[in-house]
Amino acid sequence: MVRWKTLVCALALTISFSFALPTVAVAQTFRGGINGSVTDSTGAVLPQALVTATNEATDLTYKTTSSAAGIFSFQDLPPGTYLIEITANGFQKTQFKNVVVLAGKIHTLDGKLHVATQPSTVEVSAAAVSLDTTTVSDNTLLSTQTIQDIPINGRDFTQLVDQSAAFSGYMAVGSVNGTRSTGINWQIDGADNNDPWGNMVSVNQVGVGGIAGVVLPLDSVEEFSLQSQGAAETGRNPGATLNLAIKSGTNQFHGTAYYYNRNEFFAARSPFAPPNLHKNALRNQHYGFSLGGPIRKDKTFFFLNLEEQKYLIGNQSRSTEPSEAYQAEAEGVLQQYNVPVNPVSVNLLNGLWPASALTGPATAANYFNPNASNGYSHNGLLKLDHSFNENNRVSF
Repeated sequence: MVRWKTLVCALALTISFSFALPTVAVAQTFRGGINGSVTDSTGAVLPQALVTATNEATDLTYKTTSSAAGIFSFQDLPPGTYLIEITANGFQKTQFKNVVVLAGKIHTLDGKLHVATQPSTVEVSAAAVSLDTTTVSDNTLLSTQTIQDIPINGRDFTQLVDQSAAFSGYMAVGSVNGTRSTGINWQIDGADNNDPWGNMVSVNQVGVGGIAGVVLPLDSVEEFSLQSQGAAETGRNPGATLNLAIKSGTNQFHGTAYYYNRNEFFAARSPFAPPNLHKNALRNQHYGFSLGGPIRKDKTFFFLNLEEQKYLIGNQSRSTEPSEAYQAEAEGVLQQYNVPVNPVSVNLLNGLWPASALTGPATAANYFNPNASNGYSHNGLLKLDHSFNENNRVSF
């Protein structure tokens, strides 16, 4: 019986600094982005208009101004719902409410201001925000609700890559747009998540018997984004950039508690099992909780996810072992040619194979292992976010 333990604490997955400087560049982002233009009612551009983006969950505010061509851009915005306000001297303030920013997506917003006859605010529906058509990227995006609803074997986030139309393969082993299986650039909140040896995913890398050696709690994932044919800044690998956006704390406390159980009771009988044996055990339990909230309102936030995994996996296939019947046949061949039996070989057979594995006939697939592999892992993640001011923030 194989026993192994994994202790995971995915702390300090990323230490990233973001500087919200005024810019007119349009580029792909591992978080989210909003760009657009500011014009008056005649279509003339309005330079130096103040554009403010406020995260409705954390009240963190980001500001920029429109360029001489009336263009503005917010890059690397944390996923969430935003209030966008555009103001300019002599014009009515325009607001876009409930603008949803998604990981890896850039949205285009056209702000049209009207001359102010009296102090007032014009509210525009968020439906006016459209997908960006200025960048070349095929993006598969899965939201929190979708991630929780998709049945995933072992709650392993790497299997979500199967949801992309650009992916061809099975269980995260395959190709994106015809590139090699190692052609995916794996990231967590934009930080490197690639194994330097095999150039495969590092966190949730397959360990023993198909069970991940390191497990990132799936309840920690806010959004799943796979960008194929992305811009140069996503780079590194030719196939695609796969990024996980991790949940963050907000001004309101929020959390979850969960329990998942996979059991052989609901599974079909293995066609390889002898008819006199019951179904082999196949059990996987995940249970834990998550909690996020403020440490200092509008400034510092935390998100914590702790999880336990326990599994019991039976061997669901036959194997060929050097049974006593096989050994007797081999000794008969040696006697036919007057070759003595090597005692070293006898000792190896008796020492490496348990007697219960050597009872089968002298045929292929003569053994079915009734034992199961079992083990457990402690999985955890802690994320801290702090905003120094409207231009500088840090995440741990």
